[in-house]
Amino acid sequence: MTSGPTTPLFTARQVGFVIGDDGAVTPTVSIDATGRPEVADLARVHAIDGVGDVRTSARRVAGDEMDLLLLGVTMTRPVRAAFAVAFDLAAHREFLAVAGAHGRLAIATTDPASVAEDRPLWLAVDLDAPAVLGAVS
Repeated sequence: MTSGPTTPLFTARQVGFVIGDDGAVTPTVSIDATGRPEVADLARVHAIDGVGDVRTSARRVAGDEMDLLLLGVTMTRPVRAAFAVAFDLAAHREFLAVAGAHGRLAIATTDPASVAEDRPLWLAVDLDAPAVLGAVS
């Protein structure tokens, strides 16, 4: 018996906010997608081919030594891809509440220190706001 591919799981590295030219605030998170080109390249694909179909889900996973929010991202068009980002609720609860209230998140797959120099593309997703807010409350 063989098992299918596993969904890549990334740890939220840094979180913050970007203010767009229109004044809109977008919550941002960086992940290290090194070795996962199918995830690292998604922002470029979406910039060229359009946003397509993206769904997110949020699930809280709590135990004796952890309290996490797992944010699942699933795309079906223009490419098929799925991955998850783990947020430590002790460190990111307030950020996630703001992200849930805004209903969107930008995901950076580049080193945050190189953003000003490289001007990378970020993957913007609409959040399942009720699921995110329910998981952090």
